[in-house]
Amino acid sequence: MRVKTLMTPDPVAIELPATREYALELFRKYKVRSFPVINKKTKTLTGVISVKRILLHPDEDQLAMLIRREVPTVKPDDDLKKAVRKMIELDYRRVVVVDNESHVLGVLTVGDIVRRYLAKNEKMKDITIKEYYQRNVGVVWHGTPLKAALKSLLLCNAMAIPVIDDDGNLVGMVDETDLLSDSEVIRVMKQTALAASSEEDWILESNPTLLFEKAELQLPKKPVEEIMNRELIVATPHMSIYDVAQKMVQYKIEQLPVIKGEDELVGIARDMDIIKVILNR
Repeated sequence: MRVKTLMTPDPVAIELPATREYALELFRKYKVRSFPVINKKTKTLTGVISVKRILLHPDEDQLAMLIRREVPTVKPDDDLKKAVRKMIELDYRRVVVVDNESHVLGVLTVGDIVRRYLAKNEKMKDITIKEYYQRNVGVVWHGTPLKAALKSLLLCNAMAIPVIDDDGNLVGMVDETDLLSDSEVIRVMKQTALAASSEEDWILESNPTLLFEKAELQLPKKPVEEIMNRELIVATPHMSIYDVAQKMVQYKIEQLPVIKGEDELVGIARDMDIIKVILNR
């Protein structure tokens, strides 16, 4: 299977120079997690900007300072295994497809592979997700404030995080796009103390401060249960790769909580995990 068979051709790209606010508008409009970034003059690949980078750096306005420049690339005729291997080794959800002059021809994402290969390959019915889901999973309590939930999400290096109730039962999921849609960037005034040198200490009769303006990502003061997704799509350890991929495609999600019994959470099946099956065939 060649990369060009599965890639999304002619993706939306952001041209530099650009601002953080412009990127935010595009994320909200297209509801994707990243865009390739190109040089306005040469039209060549410069890097990739992700919604997570935007969330992590609310005080940086210039997009050039936020983009990830070390981006995995492949050519259209490269084998699919090469693309998957790069994704897994670099822990990156996409590869950019370029020509010999580094012009962007397309993007191949984990989602593309799930939709156009795993969910259509009936040979995947014979392989369960038992070896392809994560057992160690971060969770948040349903009463957790949104700001703390975002911190947990970022610390887990996850796109979504399960929400549990007082009894530890799975009651919802919340992802970074949910939090982004409920957030806004505000300008706030900060102050810091100015330290004098030892020779000048005797001159100062008060503690001087420096005032400066800073951008911060503000989330409303409400619990995560108010924005979480309660309509859970779940998997069990013995479901097939094919069936899990089908669910991901049908419900447009990247990961499914894995449960036993009624609501006992035992792991997360991510699209990034199940594509590893391609390397084992």
